[in-house]
Formats: sequence, structure tokens, C-alpha cells
Amino acid sequence: MTTDSSLLAQAREWQVLLHSGRATAADHLAAKAWRQRSPAHEQAAHEVDQLWALLGQVQQPAPAQPMHSSGRRRSLRWPVSLASAALLLVALWLPQGTWLGWYADVATAPGEVRTLELGDGTILTLNGATALDWTFSEGRRGVRLYRGEVDLQVAKDASRPFIVEAGPARIRVTGTRFDVDYDGRDVVLAVTEGQVQASDATDLPLPVGANQQVRWRGDQLQAVQPLDARQQLAWQRGKLVFRAQPLGEVFAALERSQRQRVIFLDDSVRELKVTGVFALDDPQAVLRAIESALPVRLVRLPGLLLVSRA
Repeated sequence: MTTDSSLLAQAREWQVLLHSGRATAADHLAAKAWRQRSPAHEQAAHEVDQLWALLGQVQQPAPAQPMHSSGRRRSLRWPVSLASAALLLVALWLPQGTWLGWYADVATAPGEVRTLELGDGTILTLNGATALDWTFSEGRRGVRLYRGEVDLQVAKDASRPFIVEAGPARIRVTGTRFDVDYDGRDVVLAVTEGQVQASDATDLPLPVGANQQVRWRGDQLQAVQPLDARQQLAWQRGKLVFRAQPLGEVFAALERSQRQRVIFLDDSVRELKVTGVFALDDPQAVLRAIESALPVRLVRLPGLLLVSRA
């Protein structure tokens, strides 16, 4: 039986997500539900399981030891190990962030900013590569943010609280304006109007008022800080603002504005710092600045960017 290519692509995306170290319990449940949807889904998942197992068996050979005229041997450093090559193969399978839209009510593509109005009058503005669901019932309104960033202008309704869930974060409001940024690991809440109640797994509410922000690191809610709107909300003005931010975070931000997967071939460059103000719709300007200011080498491939030390 020939497996449908679109199902194979979806199965590959699920496999990468589940092995990325960022998958939540909800992601595992959603992947299981996708697999059980039909025999064809199960077959596609099985084929990808087999290929993934083969990739896991790839071993890096010992480096060659060529003989030079002096009779001395010099070891050669492989630029990319076979394990990295396998990772690149998997990365080339998959358009950036496509899994986000499979089970979300709405999802934006990298570089797309979209505004929509919910039935109660609440206005959502989604940054690029963002996916979320919303729920309305008699006593509750709510949004679950799977990944990305959204600005919420919540319509006032004291009888129906509005709940936002993103990873470990739970945010409760009755009507105000705030921004939620979830990169799959940490959550940042930035409040521009009114007050919200923020909590984590302990479910102890922490009030966060206008011009304040708070971060969840892992599962833990951190202390409230003054809002740095110029940086945290720069995307709403069409800007990217970096202040001595690690290169890993910079590329995470760029993945929201361009359809290009980033692979670090040298983890040591992730902590190099970047400072600058750039146009949101010109990610190439950020790449040029990185190449000119930092000791890194960028290799551009179709849909893929390889980052290593120069």
C-alpha cells in the first residue's frame, strides 16, 4: 500500500515535535489522536517510526588520518557529523512551524500578522508563526496559545472571566489589554492596560498591572518587573529590538518572520550577544548584521540556515 505523501509529511512533523524536547503532554495526546484517526494515519506514523529508528543508528566514523610528506599524521575535523547530517535531513523534510495549524482554530505563517475579532468583541492580533484556540461558554471565555505571540484587547464582562493558557502560564482577566509571548519554553506576559491575575502550577494568583511584565521560566512564575515596551512590544510597531540578547533567542525571534529553519552546527555560538533595532519585515538585515559583527558563519540553503563559528 502506498502511503499518501501529505500524511507522511504530517507524521514527520509530529515525530520531530515529539523528539524536540519541547513537546507538552497536550502535544503527545494530540499526536496519539492524529495517529489513531485512520489506518492510513497509523501506516504513515509507522513508516516514519522506522525511518527515525534508522537515523538513530547513524554513528560518526573515526576521522581520517592522512599521511603527509613529513611522515606525520594530522587528524581532520569533519565539518558536519553524520548525526548532524541526519538532523539536516529531518529539517529539510519540514516547513517551519507547519504542525501548529493542524489542530488550532487559527494559525499565522511566519511573517504574517493577523487581527481578528471574537464574538464577544475581544480583539486578537497574532504575530507570525502563532497558533491558538478560543473557547466560549455561558460562564467562561478563553484562549489557549500553543506557540507564538498575541496581543489581546479583552472586552469587559465581569460575569465571564477571560482565561489565557500558554504552557505553564494561566492568566485571568475580566477586561483589559495585554501581550502573551510563548516560545515553547518560557512565557512572557506584558500588561499595557488594567490588571490581570497570573498563576502557575501552584495556582496562587499574582496581580500584574499596567506597564508591568512577568515571565514564567520553565514551570515557575518569576517576580513582576517594569514593562520594557520598546523591546517586548516592538513587533506591534513593525520592529525587532535586541539588547545584548543571545544569538539563540535572536534566531527564535527571526523564525516568526521568515520561513527558514535554523540549525546550530556549533552550540557555542548560541550565547553570542546581539544588539540592534531592525525592521520586522527585513530579516535579511539582521543576518547581515550578525555576519559582520559576530564570529559566525551562515550557510543559506533553501528553507534552511546553518549557523557555525567562523
